[in-house]
Amino acid sequence: MSSLIDVLVVDDNELQLEFLEHLFASHGLSAHFTADSKNAISIIKKVKPRVILLDIMMPGVDGYTVLKTIREAPELKDIPVIIHTSKSFQVDQRKALRLGANAYLIKPIKGSEIVNEIKKYL
Repeated sequence: MSSLIDVLVVDDNELQLEFLEHLFASHGLSAHFTADSKNAISIIKKVKPRVILLDIMMPGVDGYTVLKTIREAPELKDIPVIIHTSKSFQVDQRKALRLGANAYLIKPIKGSEIVNEIKKYL
């Protein structure tokens, strides 16, 4: 897959992925979905998303580690990353923003709010 897509979603929650798939399709956003946080960086390089929607709590490699790796990679560092998580503590939000997240959304959140936040970066 070498064509540019709008959104790459990295989240291990199958129901969340299904919800976002329908949401993005209904708003005309092209998207790629993966629950594989261990291989997220290689997937990002492959699909070339315009925006990344990233969960924090995932098995194997957490979202903080993925975010840090994105920001350290010269070819990826400018891709907007929106954290989309159920972690609602201020300390988590501050950590994500310090690591370079562009936005921090707390689940559950209305679909329209997710789409509006993504469209800010498209």
